[in-house]
Amino acid sequence: MSENYHLIRLLSIANSLRMDETFFVVAKALLCLLPGVWLALGVLDNLRYPDINREDVARVLRLEALKEWPEVMAHVAHRRVDNPTLVRIVFALIVTGELTATVLLLIGGVGLGGAAAGFWPMGDLLMLAQAGALVFTCVWGGMVIGGQWFYYWYGAFGQHTHLLSLIWGLGTLGLLTT
Repeated sequence: MSENYHLIRLLSIANSLRMDETFFVVAKALLCLLPGVWLALGVLDNLRYPDINREDVARVLRLEALKEWPEVMAHVAHRRVDNPTLVRIVFALIVTGELTATVLLLIGGVGLGGAAAGFWPMGDLLMLAQAGALVFTCVWGGMVIGGQWFYYWYGAFGQHTHLLSLIWGLGTLGLLTT
């Protein structure tokens, strides 16, 4: 066989490897954009209509989920938080974490998409995307942990959503780091 055949074959293999790499970069971009856009909608609502979710946070902190279980409440009533200032601080910390995750995920996702299209090098964009997925995971993990402390699964305060979001973050983070 001619040398040209081997060169053409080698270039073909190299091109397919670039295509595979591009596919994975695009996939990682989408993995960032999906939770980033989803969380952005929640953050925007929390910024525009803070009373809605802040009141939900207050209900969790007041242990309202335990109203129908006085025997459980008797053991953990000391955990109740009624201070409106503390509720505002907790809510602000949650929204700050959500906003940080949103910004990092969106910058990482758009950046990785642009890198896949050849507009700029990937550089630190993957690290930003990974940081966004980590913060996303920590926000929802924090809510699950807080829910454990305040027994919010006794009521309808979103444990299912928080747990699924935690799993989503873990999956995204795992796929971004491979």
